[in-house]
Amino acid sequence: MSSAVDTSVVLRLLTGEPSNQAEIARRQLERLDTKVHVDALVVGESYYALRHHYQVPHVAAVDALLALLSSERLGTNPCVRDALANARDTHEPGVMDRLILAQALGEDRELLTFDQRLARLEGTRLVR
Repeated sequence: MSSAVDTSVVLRLLTGEPSNQAEIARRQLERLDTKVHVDALVVGESYYALRHHYQVPHVAAVDALLALLSSERLGTNPCVRDALANARDTHEPGVMDRLILAQALGEDRELLTFDQRLARLEGTRLVR
């Protein structure tokens, strides 16, 4: 069976706090034979926690998540990584909207939205 991590594990790995749990998380990942999956929802929740609970600036939060998702031990759907990379230098549409779109595209779905800024992205349709 493959493995996935939740937000608490991702945050321990990114922040190193609490240090004992961060070390346990690192050791657990090292023991596994395969890459561990990080879901789009976990990426979004981790981004939110970094920004609002740890006061990490936007670009630094995105860069930290991209680095973690590019590691040897953790991975995600490529469209999730692309959504993060595309959100790095802009706040419109934001990380969460881009992750929602990535999830839809990853499941071969069109995203319907009333958000005009989001509707400018490929794979969306403005609801009128």
